[in-house]
Amino acid sequence: MKTIRLWAFASATLLVLSACGPAEEQQPETVEERAQARWNLLAEGEFEQAWAYYTPGFRERIEQDDFARDMSRRPVTWLGAEVLGSTCEEPDRCTVTVEVAYRAEVPGLRQTSSQVELSRRLEDEWIRLDGQWWYVKN
Repeated sequence: MKTIRLWAFASATLLVLSACGPAEEQQPETVEERAQARWNLLAEGEFEQAWAYYTPGFRERIEQDDFARDMSRRPVTWLGAEVLGSTCEEPDRCTVTVEVAYRAEVPGLRQTSSQVELSRRLEDEWIRLDGQWWYVKN
């Protein structure tokens, strides 16, 4: 009888403790987090993974392998990027400002290298569909 009461007490205690604990909800990524993650992948040359951040419509039209192949053939190499902020004129459409560092081939440059390293600010368009942010390819 004592064993049954001990098991009942332990079970009730576990039930109460599990109900009192904080619920671990996965917070949706912000548009700025998604933008930074996409640029990090581009700078690392992980084009197959970066493709997953584009809108579903883009991904229906452009195959992942084709996208990665085309990106790897560009005369620009992204070196890094930093998301500076975002503005949202509508709840589900935002513009993300990014400072991008890159190396570019310059045809006809008469120096020891035909590559130059530059940086510039870009404004990326993002939309939210079904609670998820997607990069809009212009």
